[in-house]
Amino acid sequence: MFDTRPGSPFQRVFYWFAWSLLSVPWSLMFRWKFGFADLPKDRPFLLLSNHTSLYDPFWSAFWIGRRATFMASAALFRVPVLRWLLPLCGCFPKAKYVKDRDSMAFLAERYQAGDVIMIFPEGVRSWDGRPGKVGAGIGRLVKRLDAEVVVSRVLNGHLYQPRWARYPRWLPVRIEHELLKLDTSASAEELTEQIAAALHIDHAIQAPPRSIGWRMAHGFPAFLWACPSCFALEGLKVDPNDGDSVTCTRCQSRWTLDTSNRMNGATPMLVTEAIDRVRAHFDSPPRASADRLEADSVALESASARLRHLVSGQPSAHVDEGPVRLTRGVLQVGETRFALDQIHAVSVEVANMLTFRVDEALYRLEVGDESTLKWAHFLKGWTEA
Repeated sequence: MFDTRPGSPFQRVFYWFAWSLLSVPWSLMFRWKFGFADLPKDRPFLLLSNHTSLYDPFWSAFWIGRRATFMASAALFRVPVLRWLLPLCGCFPKAKYVKDRDSMAFLAERYQAGDVIMIFPEGVRSWDGRPGKVGAGIGRLVKRLDAEVVVSRVLNGHLYQPRWARYPRWLPVRIEHELLKLDTSASAEELTEQIAAALHIDHAIQAPPRSIGWRMAHGFPAFLWACPSCFALEGLKVDPNDGDSVTCTRCQSRWTLDTSNRMNGATPMLVTEAIDRVRAHFDSPPRASADRLEADSVALESASARLRHLVSGQPSAHVDEGPVRLTRGVLQVGETRFALDQIHAVSVEVANMLTFRVDEALYRLEVGDESTLKWAHFLKGWTEA
């Protein structure tokens, strides 16, 4: 009935209507603090941002004074409500880990039409604020378009609501914009390095004064999938009497989280230090038990899991279910087996769903109440070994 594609007249009207409707409540909610550069007023540019939170597109693009078009993960367009809402907000899909010529052609079309194009060069949201790797493709894109580049650094978005957190905190969100002076005659690799350096933030930044958090531990055990003291897998549980605290069911160690993502307890540490400690303990490539790996090559297993096949624009299809086992050379779910050298592009996508590719087929592994981040870490560790 209406053309809702980014750049269409209907989409432009909806964009500014939504902006005017949300500007006041969002200002109260996020308490934005901006550092603005002298941004282009009537020329197209690429708006490149680090990716710390679900809210980053709004934080980085909301106050630049121009309508933006957003490159978004194609996984978001599989969610029924988002499938029609995202184009109205100016989003277009980009399939991850594969060449998506349609997406890149649409991007070039909108850039030539004069749009601001927002991209997250890291590709995925950070779980703990640490910058991700900037893909080499961003340098090639800048060269191909001969594009102007503005970087947006969201300095403390990972403190407002970490990716693992079920509830937001209330703190001023700090953002910096900078117009980069890039020489597009430089190599794509050099451009990528300059952009990565410009996007870098300090993940250990302190939360500003008058920051408030509640139920900050809810969702945390899925991220920190083993106790950083005794290393019991899935050992941490949210304290039923204190939503800001976790306790290990084996060694009874206890930590309370604060708004700066610090764990306060018998052994205080940053969240980043805790996850690094856990990953190091389980070695590389990771194994739940060195003895079990030596005896029968099992790195990780669980009694129950489901495997589904994901097809763009269609409901996911059931493939298999049953015990799941990761060995030195095979991932097996029920009766379905994949050689590890066939598996690539292991990632945790929307709603913490673990996905991977085999050739051009995309699969989702559902592991019940267990941490998908644990399984992603083990599977990625063995496929990259």
